[in-house]
Amino acid sequence: MKKTLFTLAIILIIVPATLSAGLIDFSVGATAQYKSPFDASEEISWEDGMADFENYALGADIRTRILFAEVDVTALYEQVEVDDVMTHAASGLVTGGLSLDFLGLARIGLGLGPRVTAIYPEGGEVSFVDSEGDELTAENLAEALMQSPLTWRATADLNLGGILVGLNYTVDSNGFTLEGSDFAKLLPGDSDWNEGRIGASVLITLF
Repeated sequence: MKKTLFTLAIILIIVPATLSAGLIDFSVGATAQYKSPFDASEEISWEDGMADFENYALGADIRTRILFAEVDVTALYEQVEVDDVMTHAASGLVTGGLSLDFLGLARIGLGLGPRVTAIYPEGGEVSFVDSEGDELTAENLAEALMQSPLTWRATADLNLGGILVGLNYTVDSNGFTLEGSDFAKLLPGDSDWNEGRIGASVLITLF
């Protein structure tokens, strides 16, 4: 009986998603991410700092989907303090995963990929750091992506006639890197949930 109910539940999820899915989907837009940690394991509540514009990193969100497979590219800009000096920082996250539409009204997705931040000090050399702020030994972006711990990103959007409006949540794995490939570290650890980040995106689906 339980197996039958489980099978029916899967069918009820997959069938609407299949009917709503297009062959190719390309969306581009803007995103904002709250800089302070957001623990998704606790009850979701509004924090005082969320009303302060300076507490957000701003950037672009690009999503490409073929049927259910989706590749997301997110780039964020913010100013960070390095050695008591405010400097420029740009972070990039590239994830691959799944994305499902429900009756053309909502879309949920889950992806995994490397996230790396480049620090641009005035008069100094560009350096790469991971999501914990630790400097990487990488000499270029490709090496930095291989050394950076992978990050999970979940998205939930409303489809308003070709405009996607929704929330996203990113949380690091427990130290899994493409270079090390220790699958025991693929899922977030208990402490990683405390350091997750919540954000919002608005995208236009071009085709």
